[in-house]
Amino acid sequence: MQCRIFTGKEIADGKALFGNRPLKDESQEIHCCKVKIHHSYLHGMVQVPEVHYTREKRSEENVPLLGQGHAFRTFSFYVSRTELVFLDQDDVVSDFLQQWEKSGENLSSEEILYRLMMSLIDDDIIMIDWIYRQLAMLEGEIPKDNTRFFLQRMSSMKQTIYQMFRYYHQLAEFAQDLMEGKEVCFEEERIACFSEMIQRTGRLAEEVEVMREYANEVWEIYQAQINIRQNDIMKVLTIVTTIFLPLSLLAGWYGMNFQYMPELSWKYGYLFAAALSAAIILFCLVIFKKKRYW
Repeated sequence: MQCRIFTGKEIADGKALFGNRPLKDESQEIHCCKVKIHHSYLHGMVQVPEVHYTREKRSEENVPLLGQGHAFRTFSFYVSRTELVFLDQDDVVSDFLQQWEKSGENLSSEEILYRLMMSLIDDDIIMIDWIYRQLAMLEGEIPKDNTRFFLQRMSSMKQTIYQMFRYYHQLAEFAQDLMEGKEVCFEEERIACFSEMIQRTGRLAEEVEVMREYANEVWEIYQAQINIRQNDIMKVLTIVTTIFLPLSLLAGWYGMNFQYMPELSWKYGYLFAAALSAAIILFCLVIFKKKRYW
């Protein structure tokens, strides 16, 4: 079995061949992980989250979330009974194939594809654990009233979780399609490895599902906190309105300035109005205190 890899430049120059057929650049056409089964070969397209690469090159605290900037890398492959060709547009496959060549192992096309795909999700449980910690950090930020930070971060987190959930389900379907290729280019006794891939991606999808529920709980806690703050604000406004409403009535009443209003010519009229206003405020505060409104 012949295995070859073509880079983006080689594909653009028309050097990529599968059998006698030239291959075109498919990078703009890859939007998910899927396998197309043809009469004598399989055509696979894979979209890999960028986080698989950034987490190796940067410290854990600086890993960007999915959904920020260019979030995916892509590659595709063609496999028949005699040939396996990779179109590695974004340098996803090259490192794996170099390590395989150095090991000197004689692997079948099934084993190469299985090991390659498993290498992409090998340490994903670490990434999931990191996202759990980020969600816990966001939950701790809720009482600090940092609304802009929370909304921006939570939006990215929810988009990340959705993309991961979608990615793992696609990989499970991807492995299932590879198993169905046994009649085209794979040996039946060798495709059992793909069932292990289905089980692994299924477990990761379950972890992400739990994480998505946790994210929804954090969002509900945030909404509850917002409602509590709004209730507190409305309580303050209600207290202020209740206190000043009788004072406004008092000011309006004595603002009529009718000629025969007795208090207009009274020597202590102003002091009486001031004392009455203070008494109203004191009475309202005592009532609110008894009712535990503040």
